[in-house]
Amino acid sequence: MSLHRILVSLILCLGCTFAVAQSLRKESKNRKLKILLISDLNDSYGSVTYSKEVHDVVARIKDIKPDLILCGGDMVAGQKALLTASRLDSMWLAFGQYVLEPIAQLGIPFGFTVGNHDASPSYKLDRAAASSFWIKNKQKTNLVFVDDTYYPYYYSYMKDNVFFISWDASSAVIPESVKQWMAVQLEQPIAKQARARIVLGHLPLYAIVASKNKKGEVLNEADATLEFLRKHGVDMYISGHQHAYYPATKEELVLLHAGCLGGGPRPLLRHTAPATKAYALITLPKRKGIEAVEITGYEPAFHSHISLETLPDSVSGFNGTVFKWRK
Repeated sequence: MSLHRILVSLILCLGCTFAVAQSLRKESKNRKLKILLISDLNDSYGSVTYSKEVHDVVARIKDIKPDLILCGGDMVAGQKALLTASRLDSMWLAFGQYVLEPIAQLGIPFGFTVGNHDASPSYKLDRAAASSFWIKNKQKTNLVFVDDTYYPYYYSYMKDNVFFISWDASSAVIPESVKQWMAVQLEQPIAKQARARIVLGHLPLYAIVASKNKKGEVLNEADATLEFLRKHGVDMYISGHQHAYYPATKEELVLLHAGCLGGGPRPLLRHTAPATKAYALITLPKRKGIEAVEITGYEPAFHSHISLETLPDSVSGFNGTVFKWRK
């Protein structure tokens, strides 16, 4: 390579570094932050279509006007050995057409975590298809990354002085290497000085529905994982997978269980209320941290508010109890 090309490459690299630093400085300022939380959009295995509720909520985004959209995983309906690479690509193209593209056109940042139906570690074709799609569409996420070395499986980003991590909880096992990376991320000054630290992963720590009330459907060593998150200053863990909306706490950590917009809503364990699909809004006032957070769930059928009073005070599964979050 000629000296001229080396100098040009160096100048471009320095320019990119400066632009990233500028973006991070901008996102390190406190502003009111409204987050739209959606999750589990998938329907039947191999589906390239989405439910009415998915389309309805996507159509309402321009009226909701969130500052950030988070998705708790299961954006496509994989995890089936019979699905070919071509079919998986078609599924991701459908997600891009019906979900990501409308969001990108609005210019709203989109943070996601991969689910077991997106990128299960046991399904190499699934993981390859997910990685290919997200690398091609990285710019459409409109995220300001802190560390994207391992994107799309786990990565960190900033929004309005809130430090976010999406980690790979597509199975019950969080590899030690991921936890080591997480620890480094959360000990950075940019994370420590943020007004809140939020982690997004697909599998929850504790079971809250009957069909997922067993090993393999929640993160292994839930209590130890909870302590790991608390030790490193995490304020909220958001998960999907269980298809039931339940904002909870345990040992002062907020555990927000997202409902589903796709197929198969489930009732909470030992709770008589019928299952319903759901999405949620998370709001942080300007200059306030997690102590001032507002969490509001909605049923997508009529976009009606899910009252906290209708939810049980606690939910107990095989690996522990979580308690209803209170304002």
